[in-house]
Amino acid sequence: MNRFGDPVALDFPVRRGRIFLRVAAVKVDSTAPRSSTFDAVVFRGLPLAVMLMAAAFGLLAGSTWSTIAGPVPWILSLFFVGLPHGAADLAVAHRLCAGRSTTRLCVVYLAGIAVVCLLFRSAPLLVILLFTVLSIWHFGLSHADNQSPATAPGCGLAFRWRQVVAALARGSSVLGVPMLAWPKETAQVAQQLLALIHSGTMQQPSEAFFAVATVRLAGLCLVGLSGCALVVEMLTAGHVPGAWRRSWETLVDLFVIGLLALTTDPLFSVGLYFLVWHAWRHMRMLAPIVADTQPDRLVNLGRSLRRIHIAALPLLIPTWAALLAIWWLLSATHSYRDLAILSLAVYVVVTPSHDLLVDYLRTRGEAAIGCSSQTPATVSL
Repeated sequence: MNRFGDPVALDFPVRRGRIFLRVAAVKVDSTAPRSSTFDAVVFRGLPLAVMLMAAAFGLLAGSTWSTIAGPVPWILSLFFVGLPHGAADLAVAHRLCAGRSTTRLCVVYLAGIAVVCLLFRSAPLLVILLFTVLSIWHFGLSHADNQSPATAPGCGLAFRWRQVVAALARGSSVLGVPMLAWPKETAQVAQQLLALIHSGTMQQPSEAFFAVATVRLAGLCLVGLSGCALVVEMLTAGHVPGAWRRSWETLVDLFVIGLLALTTDPLFSVGLYFLVWHAWRHMRMLAPIVADTQPDRLVNLGRSLRRIHIAALPLLIPTWAALLAIWWLLSATHSYRDLAILSLAVYVVVTPSHDLLVDYLRTRGEAAIGCSSQTPATVSL
């Protein structure tokens, strides 16, 4: 399947230690509807409705409840959709590769996690800043992956430029709005992460990093960057059939996501976004690869979710065990907020490898489709 759910024949045989990707001739109608009614309701309408209800409740009832409930989305994400969507990476690699190629990819993936762990201990501020940038890229492109027509068709430098614009337009405000509207609370989350790495305790967070004024300014810059990138995308893609519809859909999406971030605590709003929007929509792309099922009906959706979560268990089980052990050792109160903060540390560590794998497959697979001029192509990975 390509990023829009269109059928694409993929074959990954191993020859002389190299992986080859064969892309069958596919004709994609960019003016066709992005998805079925079921797909549009389940993977766009439902997440937007959940976030909108939470935002409305925050607007009417204040922010106290979301501060208390801040850890809830992160804890749910440990077991359902959130962490499993990344823990299925090795299953994806196994399905798309073969033999020693799968082993090499898994070794590189795990080595990347180990390197980030070491950097997180020795240079945590740098890692958190890089994680912020990487999250913007990952959130933004994942958002674009579920839209039609393609935001970044083709290949080469022009392809990369359109990817950057699409990522900035959709990903910058996801973190920018909480930083702008809730600078103190956002800084506290970052300080708790830094305190965990520096002193081995979640108490007395360091105040040497992320001053409130700095966080607010960074949030303002990110929101402005998002708006500018969206305008650039609209102006440069206006000639593409369906591009204006896609831009209006993006505006609606970002409005709801931004409203949630404005009215609820940042730990809650980013956690809910991650759970019901980012990770949930990833299920749609994982299902054909990991579960051999297109989630176009309720029964197929349930089957896909079950198979994806089972496939993720080899990484989930050791992660859960390590996380619970560290939580028990480091948290003086064993609070749910401490567990949520620790889960954030897990995402900081695993996201670089996860995103590299996603970008690797996206670039080598979909760029090959975009460069193929509707003819069969073989591309060395």
